[in-house]
Amino acid sequence: MPRLDAGAVAVFAYVLEHGSLPALPPDGLPALGLSGAEVEAACRTLERLRLLRPAPGHPGELIPVNPEAAAAEVVGPVEAQLARAAAHAQSLRDDLHSLMPRYRAARREQGRREGLDVLPDMAAASAMLTEESARCREEVFSIQPGGGRAAHRLGDAVERDVAMLRRGVRMRTLYQHSARSSLSTQGYVERLTEAGAEYRTAAELPDRAVVFDRSVAFLPRRADGGTGEGAVLVRDPDVVAYLCRVFEQHWSGAVPFRGSSEAAYKEVGPSLRRALVGLLAEGAKDEVIARRMGMSLRTCRRHIADLLEELGAESRFQGGALAERAGLTGTELGTDSAEGAAHR
Repeated sequence: MPRLDAGAVAVFAYVLEHGSLPALPPDGLPALGLSGAEVEAACRTLERLRLLRPAPGHPGELIPVNPEAAAAEVVGPVEAQLARAAAHAQSLRDDLHSLMPRYRAARREQGRREGLDVLPDMAAASAMLTEESARCREEVFSIQPGGGRAAHRLGDAVERDVAMLRRGVRMRTLYQHSARSSLSTQGYVERLTEAGAEYRTAAELPDRAVVFDRSVAFLPRRADGGTGEGAVLVRDPDVVAYLCRVFEQHWSGAVPFRGSSEAAYKEVGPSLRRALVGLLAEGAKDEVIARRMGMSLRTCRRHIADLLEELGAESRFQGGALAERAGLTGTELGTDSAEGAAHR
């Protein structure tokens, strides 16, 4: 069905005022600023929407129709079709859910603990994530290690996340500092922050996790060296409570991130330096440091070179000694610690 446009609304108002439109005027309706072709197109739209119909006994003349009656005639069948589809979907859901007692019983017989389900691939994980998002009523928090997130992933998440925020759901997300340099992540964070979401970043984070209403969590599949494809759906209250404590601990020491920051790394420079110094002191290789800090190897090496130059060190060993002398290896570090404490 077509949508009402300005021309159709103007012609409908004209017909209401004059009672009818005896014939399509070849010169259009100059008083409305509409040409003959524009009036003809508007009349076609109005007839398809059942707002104009031929006058009884005068098929060339058009008369107006009550918009409520037109809506019942046009929208009624669509609403009925949607209702049938919704009923069919609910029936399928009920059929599938009816198998849950058998599923739980089988898992108990196999010695598995209830509250853990494996979602084998991204399609299954995404479907369940969308369903739990729709059920969420109070809060959702997530841990997203690594650098900036892919633009297409963020685009898929915007509508779902905004819908939760509009329902009054509190949304908090932890990124690593390296995500601050991602333009797509900056734009996403800025938009969602305006809608009420909260974001912070830290130098290092544990693995990915999403928790809804402190009752259900999504974790990556890591057993037997898994790559994280798919997810593990966790409803076990002890496991979920542990994840909540882990999140709150990291959140309290992280630095607020609002997306639009001209100097993305200035706010977290001390935290980055402390993490780099700690990893260098452990003797970690560049590849390990890059992975743990969620950045590319090239970016990681640039940060290390900048740090050594800032310290005036000619080697990593010398850099560690100079960093300790400068107080960069301590647990408290000016800007980062003060700002983190201000938000606890």
